[in-house]
Amino acid sequence: MPMPAEIWARRARRFAFLGNSLLAPMAADAAVGLDEAFWGGFAAGEPGSPSVARALGRLEDYARAARAGGAPLADAVRRVNVEYARLFIGPPKPAAPPWETMYAQPGQVGEIGFGRATVAMQGLLAEAGLALAGESNQYADHLGIELLYLSELCRRRAAAADGADAEGRLLTFAREHPAAWAPAFRDQVAAAAPGGYYAPLADLVVALLEKLETPH
Repeated sequence: MPMPAEIWARRARRFAFLGNSLLAPMAADAAVGLDEAFWGGFAAGEPGSPSVARALGRLEDYARAARAGGAPLADAVRRVNVEYARLFIGPPKPAAPPWETMYAQPGQVGEIGFGRATVAMQGLLAEAGLALAGESNQYADHLGIELLYLSELCRRRAAAADGADAEGRLLTFAREHPAAWAPAFRDQVAAAAPGGYYAPLADLVVALLEKLETPH
């Protein structure tokens, strides 16, 4: 039985939020990730998943603790952004590189960016009529960019009159790209910052990618 278009539209919004969350530090005026109520409603309308619920519960717990006792929002945002820099920027190097190329060899994290996955993503973006913009100058195989591309595929699936082809393309992309290496990325984040904000966020990414394959 096909999934309703509205579920794909919601998935598009969720993957867009997660992609943008990994592409840039948290903005003080858009710190919804530190609002436990935001995570409480994040998966509304989605068929149930224990792994999604578990990740959302951890994000709610983090948000609650970050603001406990009336702690200033600016201080909580600053802690998240210090963690962001250590994990994804460095120096001396990112503790959890966010590029698919770095996870090409199972069981190890590479040292050099711009590999086959980068070129493949460049081709997919061009084929879809999409282009990288902004000041980040990221490689195209950044997990945030892959999630934004997946968000666009979900949006197109929601808008398709006959969605079988669109759904097949997005599932194939998810299987061959983000879902293939996001678990290793999640493990790297969890090892580097186990009590932080991005460990449950990465866990949620993996859980939602897994949910694409078992939507009912």
